[in-house]
Amino acid sequence: MSDCIGTDPELRAMAHYFLGPDPAPDVDTENPSPNRIVATTAGPPAQLKKLKRNERDRQRSLAKRQSMQHMRQQVKELEARKQRLVERSDSSSNDVLATPDSPQSHEFRSPTATTLYPSPATPIKRENFLRLASEIEEFRRQNTVMTQQLRARDVTTGYMQNLLLEFSQDETDSDNNSGSDSGGGKKSTKGRQPLGSGPRPFNGDSSVRFTPLTREEGLSCVRQTLQLINNARFLYASDSTYLNRSTFLGWEQYTLRQGSSITFSVKKALPNVTPAQLMATTWRILTDSRNVKKLIPATVNTHIRPLQKLSDDLIVIDRRSEDSARSGVMGKKLALRTVYVLFRVADADGSQTLAMKTINLPLVKKLLRDDELWCDIFYWIRFLPNGSVRSSGGNGECTTVTEFGGSNTYTRDEIAKAWLGELVFLAIRWETLAVAPTLLKF
Repeated sequence: MSDCIGTDPELRAMAHYFLGPDPAPDVDTENPSPNRIVATTAGPPAQLKKLKRNERDRQRSLAKRQSMQHMRQQVKELEARKQRLVERSDSSSNDVLATPDSPQSHEFRSPTATTLYPSPATPIKRENFLRLASEIEEFRRQNTVMTQQLRARDVTTGYMQNLLLEFSQDETDSDNNSGSDSGGGKKSTKGRQPLGSGPRPFNGDSSVRFTPLTREEGLSCVRQTLQLINNARFLYASDSTYLNRSTFLGWEQYTLRQGSSITFSVKKALPNVTPAQLMATTWRILTDSRNVKKLIPATVNTHIRPLQKLSDDLIVIDRRSEDSARSGVMGKKLALRTVYVLFRVADADGSQTLAMKTINLPLVKKLLRDDELWCDIFYWIRFLPNGSVRSSGGNGECTTVTEFGGSNTYTRDEIAKAWLGELVFLAIRWETLAVAPTLLKF
């Protein structure tokens, strides 16, 4: 519209009339305007001013009426044009978009075709917009269908993975009691629990889209985690860091806060038990869903599900924990979800290290349910033989120093304090489950 104001003579005339200055007092009386009343005889100045004012008012009123009529006509034309465009797009968009080479489509896109717009290129832009809008809607429909298909596929994939892990060759054929079926009756499977056994609260909606790791990727995670453990343990390398600190049931604690990152550790010397014994028992506890529940408070409902077994000492686990004692957000229970690597290694000095660390999985984080929150974990357990301390019986069994450690980031002090308090009770529960059966001898 701004381009037409400078070229339309009617608009220019109206602008000059309404916005221009008043005519000069000395009016040309020799060539008077046909619409202007010119006083041929001298009269009182007040009467001449009144006549001029009346004539100016009549001209302005006439121009306003003509302008209003012109604008009403333009509005009617625009409304009719819009209605025709809507009807044509609704009736012919499907045919035109489905067959872009049809004569009708060429007619719409032809620069020489008649159009209601001033520019010949406008019909092409309009058809392109309609085509793109239709493609966007089609992509959205396809995305919805693909999402449903992926969910159905993930349910089947997760179910098959669980079956393969529970009934794999290493868990059945290598059993010492499975060599012969004759004379032995039914095989006894109570002594061994399959990996990941226990309740399966994961339904189809809770499955994760996990891409299996390659062996190189798994070993890379192990190397990075071990490096982080060494860096954290360097902060409390000497026993002097545990002096003058509170102890509970023999467990000594160490805590260091650097900004929002907290490094923590508790340790205790356990006599008459070897690192290998403690590692075997601890590994069996942390890879079984039933036993994991015994390590945590009764109000926390935790379930683990193995996603991938790279080796006997390296597993990828999906974990979901829900605290029934907390109301969550807006009265809704909030579950903590994480996918982590669990591995164990033996050092040359006879010590054993077990660690679990969350894997960075952006896709899994993005597809969490509304009642789930991603949680990063980084914990380790070390069993170090202490050869300088011997048991009173003189049997040469060394005392094993057990260390629970970890490093996490907390934005709130109360959360950090709550976890540090829970860490001590976690160590005590572990001592009950792992150490007590080892010390009981008949």
